[in-house]
Amino acid sequence: ESNPTDRPAAQRPLLSLFAYIAIVMVCGAMLAPALHAFGQWLLTQTGGPEMAGKGTWGWLTSEIVKAPYSRYFTRSSQIFAVLLLWPLIKVSGIHRGLLPDWLPWRSGLSQWALGFVLAAGLLLAMGWGFVTAGAYRLRAGADWWAVGPAISAALGAGILEELFFRGAVLGILLTTLRRWSAVFWCTLIFAAVHFLRAPDGWTLPEDQTGVFSGFAVLGAILKGFANADFLIAEFSTLFAVGWVLAWARLTSGRLWLSIGLHGGWVFGLKYFSAITSSSKAMRGGEWLPWIGLNLKIGLAPLVVVILTGLIVVALYDTIARPDGKSSCQ
Repeated sequence: ESNPTDRPAAQRPLLSLFAYIAIVMVCGAMLAPALHAFGQWLLTQTGGPEMAGKGTWGWLTSEIVKAPYSRYFTRSSQIFAVLLLWPLIKVSGIHRGLLPDWLPWRSGLSQWALGFVLAAGLLLAMGWGFVTAGAYRLRAGADWWAVGPAISAALGAGILEELFFRGAVLGILLTTLRRWSAVFWCTLIFAAVHFLRAPDGWTLPEDQTGVFSGFAVLGAILKGFANADFLIAEFSTLFAVGWVLAWARLTSGRLWLSIGLHGGWVFGLKYFSAITSSSKAMRGGEWLPWIGLNLKIGLAPLVVVILTGLIVVALYDTIARPDGKSSCQ
């Protein structure tokens, strides 16, 4: 645990992270029009919208056709987030001792499985309770075995986001901040970044796109932070998720457990959305504040996330490190 004596020096990594996020967003807004234009050019090369879902490039055509303009902003920002990550790490002066270990692999995979099964299992159990209560209903003809998209999303988000947030960001903050101060700021940044998206239902008409359209998306995102109901409904759950994941990272000294938890939650969310649809009462907001339009909105998901964290604490102490020592030691 760090013990900073120079307050400006202690704040430097945090300020670097805020500057990094701001630069990524601005660069994403600048690149989005070019990426959108490239997507439209690809659409003409693959046969146009009528070829969506057909032929060799049907999947690509389909993705381009259904992609809102805000998705180009998101992808552009992700490109710059990756490109600027190494300069951020170099500027922050993070040392190897603050980065998580990976070995031994066997116990790491066990931690991953523990996190994944618990997170996905409890979330889907909660979802089934929502179906039983009438808040959601099963889709007619739902393919119960179509787990591929959910698994790929779980692996992608679990690995990449944990490497970034609980690996790089938390490691950077630990260079000068005390342990739980670093956890708090890492969790706050994690929750806030997940709100950097256009509000649901916001669209930019195709005939209004131009060289400054990326900044129109950025403006819509920033306006979304003024929606108190939107923030309260989802922010508390995301903050709890981030806190549990940071605890898993610090307790184990590794990322396996947090990757498993993160992946399990993403899998449960994606799979449940694929096989269910919300009821009319749900869409009308009659189930709020307990249940929202997906499994990460409402007080019930918040309780389940906290419960998952408590169970993982108990199981990790008794199974993953029965001798009372961290599994990475």
